[in-house]
Amino acid sequence: MSELTINISRLSEGTHLYDFETEPKNLELDARFVDRVFVHAALEKTGRQIFLRVEFRTKSRFTCDRCLDEFENVLSTHYEVVYITEESGARSNSEEEVQYISPDATMIDLGEDVRQFLILAVPLKLLCKDDCQGLCPKCGANRNKVNCSCAENDADPRWEVLKKVSLN
Repeated sequence: MSELTINISRLSEGTHLYDFETEPKNLELDARFVDRVFVHAALEKTGRQIFLRVEFRTKSRFTCDRCLDEFENVLSTHYEVVYITEESGARSNSEEEVQYISPDATMIDLGEDVRQFLILAVPLKLLCKDDCQGLCPKCGANRNKVNCSCAENDADPRWEVLKKVSLN
């Protein structure tokens, strides 16, 4: 069990709020995650179901895909799940956000879900800023820091033949 565990054994009906902090290594996150993970959970218990909304954030350090500089980024995301007490034979797989728990369950561990959602929150294209100029393909200079004098429009000579092709 992780540090992100909620005891539901004697939970009264109504809304309950929880705040957690943990180190990225405790969630088995890699070195890109450089700051504590802050988690806020709002749990609403009604009858035989528990609605849980979890929000979390942490700082991460990445290498820009365009200029190769390191930069820090705040990752924040959330998820929602409904836990329903599993009755004998009453199980439906129609909704993905529903999880079934045993009637005698005493804890809900958020650790694995938080870990997975943080990994999914990492952008596919890692950019230090939206308008990152990247590296010059000729001299390798970081265009965010230096204005190089390399020609911009030098096309590969193998493509020159295509300029003569008419689309008519």
